[in-house]
Amino acid sequence: MTRALARPRTRPAAASRPPKPRLLRQLGSSLAGWLEAFATRPRFLVLSAFLFAGDLKADPRLTWLPIDLTLLTGALLAGVLALRLLRGARLRAPWAAALVGAWYLTFVPGLFQAVLTPYGLQKIATIFTFTLLTALAPLLLLEEDNDLVRTANAMAWFSLAVTLGGLLGDARGLAGAQRLQAFGAGTIALGRAAGFLAIYAGIVLAGPAPLPWLTFGILALAGVTALFSGSRGPLLAAVAALALLFGAGRARPGRRLGRLAVAAGLFLGVAGAALPLAPSGSRRRVEAFLHGEYGSSEAYRVNALRAAWERVGDHPWGIGWAGFAVLVDPERGVDRQYPHNLLAEVTLESGWICGATTLLVLGAAVVSAWSVTHRPGGRVAFAGTVFYLINALVSGDLNDNRPLFLFLSAALVLPALSRRPGGSPGGSPGGSQ
Repeated sequence: MTRALARPRTRPAAASRPPKPRLLRQLGSSLAGWLEAFATRPRFLVLSAFLFAGDLKADPRLTWLPIDLTLLTGALLAGVLALRLLRGARLRAPWAAALVGAWYLTFVPGLFQAVLTPYGLQKIATIFTFTLLTALAPLLLLEEDNDLVRTANAMAWFSLAVTLGGLLGDARGLAGAQRLQAFGAGTIALGRAAGFLAIYAGIVLAGPAPLPWLTFGILALAGVTALFSGSRGPLLAAVAALALLFGAGRARPGRRLGRLAVAAGLFLGVAGAALPLAPSGSRRRVEAFLHGEYGSSEAYRVNALRAAWERVGDHPWGIGWAGFAVLVDPERGVDRQYPHNLLAEVTLESGWICGATTLLVLGAAVVSAWSVTHRPGGRVAFAGTVFYLINALVSGDLNDNRPLFLFLSAALVLPALSRRPGGSPGGSPGGSQ
């Protein structure tokens, strides 16, 4: 009996399809890896939503919300922190928490002589609620070094939303606009969001994340938007933060130093080509700054700062929160006034002890972040602290600078956190999930 020849098995239809082109497979894999490098977690999204709520709530598309966006996201963040405490979360750096707590106690003398105008009442309420919440959040939310990278990832997504909102919102007529702003939240808000995004893209570009050209595109977009905002404080702060991080050799980009140099050259070319397209007011401000010329805005800040420091010596216990508007009053009766300098503001309004403690906390945070810049989270902490500190010394009042409080606490707690293997800006891939 002869054995019949077996028929060859037919392959399933799916197997007969032509395989994906190798280039597309590589591109898809690289894009997935790039998105993974910017991954985050829900608790850090809540924290970032709270930080950017003030910039986003002016968007007309959010007018349907029945509650103020800052209050809503603040309540969510408070709930997240309370839930973590109930689940047994512990302070991983008690000394950092003690320093932040002692610092906040020095804000109390400013209450005794506070000026109870609408601005004064709002300032006091915000200092001891939203701003305090921002300072406490890193102490309970951060468990390891890469958690700060995940926080920065969430902040980068919100910064991108603000940046695109500012750029696309006025795209109908950039030439006719005086300065670019985000959702009506102001030019400084847009400059800070775009500046932070540019810094973070630069840190990522120095790391091993795939698709460096895509990261450079975000860096260029953010940098040009910061130029278009005309806010010189964020521009100066972004350049200083990156220069200190990379110029001092703390980031150790190694073979990627050439990539960074090429990116810097390309960005200068893009910025130079884009400057003629900037809104007229922003273009004049940037050109004046590059030529070393100062206008009315700088003159006002210098005069306000000088007047504040002249009165500090006569008031060791301060003049009370919002007292600058009454005692100094450079704008002749305007309710919301401040010296546009965090150190001058706290020293004048809450006394010498508050000013000295603030200086101590600022110095301790910068040194602490500098000491761990060999870590991915440390690089983020140092760049973020420097960026927001410079901004706090030239614009806004204490409550306008809440992101600085976040990075100060994060920088203080970071040395006590473990560093688990994994990637992030300047690290190995896969750890920013």
